[in-house]
Amino acid sequence: MNKRIIKENYTPYQMSDILERMISMNQTTTPIDYGTGEKFNSVEVHTLSYIADYPGISASEIARDWNRTKGAVSQIIKKLSSRGLIERQKKEGNDKTVCLYVTKTGEELDKAHRAYDTRNYERFLKLMETYFTKETIAEAFQVMDTWIELSKDWNPY
Repeated sequence: MNKRIIKENYTPYQMSDILERMISMNQTTTPIDYGTGEKFNSVEVHTLSYIADYPGISASEIARDWNRTKGAVSQIIKKLSSRGLIERQKKEGNDKTVCLYVTKTGEELDKAHRAYDTRNYERFLKLMETYFTKETIAEAFQVMDTWIELSKDWNPY
């Protein structure tokens, strides 16, 4: 593979274009068997993992944190629930808020998904290391993680 010429400076538009292309490339709708014998799309399994990381989280919180509509998150939660991967419990003292928890079956899928992504991303990161140092890659992820946090409250309009 030929090494790509890396630019030192990007315009704000070029940066936004790069982000949009990254999002598009990483959001496959093609269902994958993560090792459990059943197929799921990446949005479903990443939502499941997020619920596993934040037990008791609400759909509204997921929608905010993932910049999705409540309706879109509701559809994902419905799918996960119907497949026995998560359960819903009303928040004690607040009948309007529903808290989400991963079931035993959901834990198995979550574990398989994390192992699958770890294997694949380790391979991809090795490729990235032919272009950048581990430190530069780590800094890029620090920037993206901070970008996500700042974007939650950012209103460009």
